[in-house]
Amino acid sequence: MNIKILLLFVALCANLQSRAQEKPYVQLDSFLLAATTQQWVAGTSAIVVKDGKTVFEKTYGFRDREAKAALKVDDIFRIASMTKPIVTVAAMLLIEKGKLSLDDELWKYIPAFKDPKVLKSYDAQSNTWVATAAKSQITIRQLMTHTSGIGTGQDDKILGALYMKNGFKALMFADSTDLATATEKLATLPLASHPGEKFHYGNSIDVLGRVVEIISGQNLDQFVSKNILIPLKMKDTYFFMPEEKKDRLVVLYAEMQSAKLTRIPQGFQGYNINYPFSGPKKYFSGSGGMSSTLPDYSNFLQMLLNGGTLAGKRILKPATVALMNKNQIGEVSLANSNKFGLGFEIESRQNPPRKASVGKLSWGGAFNTTFWIDPKRKSIAILLSQVYPAMHQRDLYTGFEKFVNEALDQ
Repeated sequence: MNIKILLLFVALCANLQSRAQEKPYVQLDSFLLAATTQQWVAGTSAIVVKDGKTVFEKTYGFRDREAKAALKVDDIFRIASMTKPIVTVAAMLLIEKGKLSLDDELWKYIPAFKDPKVLKSYDAQSNTWVATAAKSQITIRQLMTHTSGIGTGQDDKILGALYMKNGFKALMFADSTDLATATEKLATLPLASHPGEKFHYGNSIDVLGRVVEIISGQNLDQFVSKNILIPLKMKDTYFFMPEEKKDRLVVLYAEMQSAKLTRIPQGFQGYNINYPFSGPKKYFSGSGGMSSTLPDYSNFLQMLLNGGTLAGKRILKPATVALMNKNQIGEVSLANSNKFGLGFEIESRQNPPRKASVGKLSWGGAFNTTFWIDPKRKSIAILLSQVYPAMHQRDLYTGFEKFVNEALDQ
């Protein structure tokens, strides 16, 4: 057979195979394109990996809408609370080495947390509060599962006001504060609930990150980079990115009540939206301080789906990953009745919505980013955009998951 004809035949077969693989994802593609054209987002990136192979990967819209800069696969997103699973893995590495235990009491590492108090009432005008002694000490497990009672200044209005007036600030407000100073300040403030009694989303993973620093003797960014990011070839994932990569950071937008997508200016509501590359770069927030890319975070999730290994590099033992994937909050539940493992929400409902699998592991970030690991389908999925607040977030996530699962099941 003539070599040119042979090459043409091979190319044609490859093209047909590619189209066959893409066909199940036509509805997903159309949905994400529509979400962009309807201005739910300025741009979005999505990936689906099945059996270790990428079956869908595409970008839509703009990294910078006003500059008409098209979004690329390796552009960098603020992943906010998608930082939490990475820092939880960092702590699990110390548990594997016998340097930390899930049932250790927090005060043994940060003495200021001994004998915490639980908030009963707060007078914002006089900045005074009434608190009662907690029924128990905070444990490392409770930090990982958001049952420590530690709250958040963003989602809890009462505790948020108390935090702000008494010197504890979240990452985008933190200015020159470092993690050690921030956690010591947090230790002096009351809890939202008794440890172990409720799922109360908050800054627990900031505190966990500080525990990692204390035990390892390294700054959190150094420990995470050496033990997780470098082995997994997550070359564009940082707490604070280098200056030369700042042009790849996706612009942050806000979807206002008018449903108009608006570029957020620096200093909006007091935020330092440029924290990934500007400022003192001292506060390594385990709760939400990292930025990453679609390929990088895909490597991290695939490692976990593989039972702790990726491309010959073992990060965690299979038994450790299995422990992370099990209910760690007992009879306590999230608002939707799901359970929580170590770093992830666990789909626990008998008939999950959007054709999700029971046992699915997931979480997301405030800036309109989400992911899940589906052990039953042996797949992972990630959706990244940059909108806060995002009025269409629920619609975006619902459609994405529905069409991904339908495609995987074809």
